[in-house]
Amino acid sequence: MPTPALLLIIATLLPLASFTILVFLGKRMGNPLAGYLGTAMIGGSFACSILAMIFFMNGGNYQDQDHGAVISYGSGKGPINIPMRWIPIGHEGTINGQAQTHPGFLDVGVYVDSLTIIMFSMITLVATLVHIFSIGYMHEDKRFPRFFTYLGLFCFSMLGLVLGGTLLHLFIFWELVGLCSYLLIGFWYEKKSASNAAIKAFVTNRVGDFGFLIGFGILFYHVGNASLPNVWKILAAAGSGQAITMADGTVFTTSMLTIMGIGLFFGAVGKSAQFPLHVWLPDAMEGPTPVSALIHAATMVAAGVYLVGRIFPILTPDARLFIAIIGLITLTMAALIAVAQSDIKKVLAFSTLSQLGYMILAMGVGSWVGGLFHLITHAFFKALLFLGSGSVIHAAHHEQEMPQYGGLLRKIPVTGITFGIAVLTIAGTPFLSGFYSKDLILHHAGAFAWLATHGGKSAWYWAFFAIPTVIAYTTAFYMMRCWMLTFWGKPRNQHLYDHAHESPILYFPLLVLAVLSIGAGMGIPQFLTNSVVESKIYCSEKDKAFTGFDHAWPKDLPAEHAAGEKSDGKPEPVAAAHHSAAIEAFEESEKMVAPGKSWLFYAFVGGLGLGFLIYRNGYSIADKLVSIPPLGMIHTWLKNRMYFDELYMTILVGFVMGASKLLSLFDKYVVDGIVNGAARVVKGSSDLAGLHDKYVVDGAVTGAANFAHQIGASVRAPQTGRIRIYVSVLMAAVALFIAGAVVVVLSQKH
Repeated sequence: MPTPALLLIIATLLPLASFTILVFLGKRMGNPLAGYLGTAMIGGSFACSILAMIFFMNGGNYQDQDHGAVISYGSGKGPINIPMRWIPIGHEGTINGQAQTHPGFLDVGVYVDSLTIIMFSMITLVATLVHIFSIGYMHEDKRFPRFFTYLGLFCFSMLGLVLGGTLLHLFIFWELVGLCSYLLIGFWYEKKSASNAAIKAFVTNRVGDFGFLIGFGILFYHVGNASLPNVWKILAAAGSGQAITMADGTVFTTSMLTIMGIGLFFGAVGKSAQFPLHVWLPDAMEGPTPVSALIHAATMVAAGVYLVGRIFPILTPDARLFIAIIGLITLTMAALIAVAQSDIKKVLAFSTLSQLGYMILAMGVGSWVGGLFHLITHAFFKALLFLGSGSVIHAAHHEQEMPQYGGLLRKIPVTGITFGIAVLTIAGTPFLSGFYSKDLILHHAGAFAWLATHGGKSAWYWAFFAIPTVIAYTTAFYMMRCWMLTFWGKPRNQHLYDHAHESPILYFPLLVLAVLSIGAGMGIPQFLTNSVVESKIYCSEKDKAFTGFDHAWPKDLPAEHAAGEKSDGKPEPVAAAHHSAAIEAFEESEKMVAPGKSWLFYAFVGGLGLGFLIYRNGYSIADKLVSIPPLGMIHTWLKNRMYFDELYMTILVGFVMGASKLLSLFDKYVVDGIVNGAARVVKGSSDLAGLHDKYVVDGAVTGAANFAHQIGASVRAPQTGRIRIYVSVLMAAVALFIAGAVVVVLSQKH
């Protein structure tokens, strides 16, 4: 019988096979055969994922190659940890006096637990439906085969990321996901806005990845690229506030662990578009709508939350507080901006930002199950919303502005009804999946605030419960606004309305996602809780590696795992006391949160009701409200996304451009000035040296030569070679001598 790990590896390789085939044969296969191949491959991945889930839940014991022991508990389920020595570089040492092999720095591997299984099932299911939708949506596109080629690589990258058993493995596929998002967001590269959006997404994510690399560098230096369970085990003591001595003799402190955790989290800030790196996600709407659905629901933005889930056991309280603050800012800011957007995809984009903020907030307040539960439910209803918007845009001949819509429920009823189900789900309607996941997050946020305030901390900690509750009301309002302006009332563009229609291949995925949006809450929390219990196999409770889990949902954990066990099977007293405190916090917070949750229900009704009342006749009431000066100013501020893009252009881009100009001037007048000045000095001195050489050195040498030549010429002139001239000269000389002698003699006589 194939193991779950083998099935998931096959599920990962099938989209890669699709990519490889379409790279070489895609153009020959053409439309729609290329789409059928890509869809069949990802459908096969979904089938493998479901089989892996079945075998994992009902299978036997699995060998943990990293620990050399058989993992078994309960019905026989257990995590599967398969490290692979890619380039082994290790040495023996001790950590806190215990023998420990310092893991190889360049290891990859596979880690499969309940979280891996459920993520695979969600990703492959949503991706399969997106592929089916894309066959109809992209059928007229001239680059139809290339689109499915990119989708195959995208799905392979995301599945490889989830399967990763080490942070290096995860990071390799993390970067592949970023590359694929660049290719798909800028798929219509002939549009300047699309190519700019792709570049913006790519560059912004590199900023987040820089923080990821800082955190990974700290981990790499002290621990190596260990498998995830080994990382949790080695850093457990540091996570509980103890300084630990690593195998290389260095000391790893809580402060260092906090810096490492925040650094790794910044990778998630980029991928999951959290403040302040949120600016790329709304512009990513320039890509085809199926790409938007895949990015916003199951792949790229989900990767950031998944990363935080995997590093959660080693996050210190300070790091988790920082994460909670970032999530709180993001969910608030994005929801308010969504209220004023007119592009249907931009509304959904900021809705995604807000819901991702809820997930990150959940991780910060310790609600590991709540955050990942909301990730799963959100994947289904957000995919439904985006594919629904794609059906609307397709029916409206690629018009995305809601002021051009109105009354489309009569023309595209299946899209309107399923889109309405997604609206009710994201708004938090009782008995739909979104209600349970968001309710769990708010409940745990209340427990977090209660623990903080009763531990002597500021009452401001209640903001982590109060603000998300208020924003839950806002979500109901802006999503009802979106539905009303699109499907209700009279047409605001009669020509668009008259030509609108829907296609069965487009609304089939919508029907499936509508069912999932309603019932996805069943069983998922317990399945995720299993992942916690599986992880506790690697870390004893006395190390407090998983105390954040116990704060989050102590009632959901089996008592023996929640309280901790000694080797003899008896409860660990410290862990049991800790679990008791968490139980008390949970119960007390439940009393305090319950009234808020009842207000949440009324506000949910009020949010939908207010959206219906204001937009039942289109923009008539909204325009009057916006004409009021304060509201108009706020509306303009929100419509322009709180001017974050302008702010970044002015401060960051403007600063960089200004600095580049200053550096250019410095380079021109200082660096080049020094270089050119030195060149001029050298040239001038060389000219002087040339003149000295020419007129002094060469002059002296040439002058001596000329003088010698002159002497030689003078001496040579009389030497004619004629005897008669020599005799004549000799005779003349004798005559002159005799004459001279006579003159001398005569002068002496006188």
